[in-house]
Amino acid sequence: NKSTKKPRSTITIYGCEFSPKVGGKSYIVACTSNGLICVWDSNGAAATSEPCLQVEAVLASSSYNALYDVKFIESSGEILLIVAGDPGILVYKWSAFLDAIDDQSNENNSEGNFVVVEPITKFKPHPSPESEPVEINATSYNAIDGILYAAAGDAFGCYQWDLRSEKLVGTFGGAGRRNNNGHTDYLHDVLSIPDKNNLIITGGEDGNIAFWDGKERKLIEMINVQSTMNKHKRLVTWQVQNKGFGSSTQQWSNGSNLWVSSLERKGDWLAAVGGSESGNNMGRSSTAGFMATFHLPTRTFTSGCATRESYNAVTYNESLDHFVSGGNDGRVTFWDSTSGACTGRSWCTNSITYAMACDSSGMMLVGGAGGGSLDCFIDRVKGSTLHLK
Repeated sequence: NKSTKKPRSTITIYGCEFSPKVGGKSYIVACTSNGLICVWDSNGAAATSEPCLQVEAVLASSSYNALYDVKFIESSGEILLIVAGDPGILVYKWSAFLDAIDDQSNENNSEGNFVVVEPITKFKPHPSPESEPVEINATSYNAIDGILYAAAGDAFGCYQWDLRSEKLVGTFGGAGRRNNNGHTDYLHDVLSIPDKNNLIITGGEDGNIAFWDGKERKLIEMINVQSTMNKHKRLVTWQVQNKGFGSSTQQWSNGSNLWVSSLERKGDWLAAVGGSESGNNMGRSSTAGFMATFHLPTRTFTSGCATRESYNAVTYNESLDHFVSGGNDGRVTFWDSTSGACTGRSWCTNSITYAMACDSSGMMLVGGAGGGSLDCFIDRVKGSTLHLK
């Protein structure tokens, strides 16, 4: 089944990931603001900028069709592609995508029509009292217990689904929970860390990072990034060009609202990025942002930087042993994973970055707003740029 081609001029890439190798081949997968899952051959990414497959996960007729996150997991010996966004969570067999790629190649579909691949199951959060659906902003999988965690845009907070039974296990951490001791606003990101006693970490619009016992769904500790960085000023640097900071005694302007956009883990270290703004949060008129690192075993703040622009994404580059962040400044910034020190920046094609991913070889993907483009970096150098058809 195919549908007609759409313009790419206003498309934003919100999530991207490298696929596991199957038969010696790996692919680059990205999800977009208009409900597309786009696939490129990673081996030929430098030679051609166009995807080998574009899957319409959400029909164009839907008013809410943005996709925000893609992840690969293995369950019961099967590689699964997990896609999250306005429609909730869509679970696909990766083998179905590989079959569709072969079909596309055999049909020589040069026009770039969109293919429909059916998910094997769907998970939806609780119905919203409002007219719009509840979006899932990020997912994280505990392969030991078979539990899929989801950061949601509603008062329930973090959802737990048993991927094997396809049943909802429970929710925790949201503003609507009785006797709430969790977040006071919706969640942007979630990390499941089974090797740290089933630790779950969430970051939200309220500017807090929460550490949870995943089995008991109980709060271990809540850290407010703004108050923590203000309290430990000696561990915080700030960009000189950032005029939003009046002095070293106040990193953020009065009345600003801080949010935590993205979390990433490397061993015993946790990186968190986000932004702040004055007034309400409707326009996302950012005045400043941050990069912060924490020691996971002790949940101790170790370093931070108050930045000129907000950050929307952070990833870990194993080849460089650096965290890498991207946001509203048109660049990616490299941070030493232990000291938290900024060691350099590189320009991107997009003025705003939302999606980042790295593989073990050192290749890094950076995607964002502006026509659906995806930059490919090797180490710190931008090489090819991938585009939608």
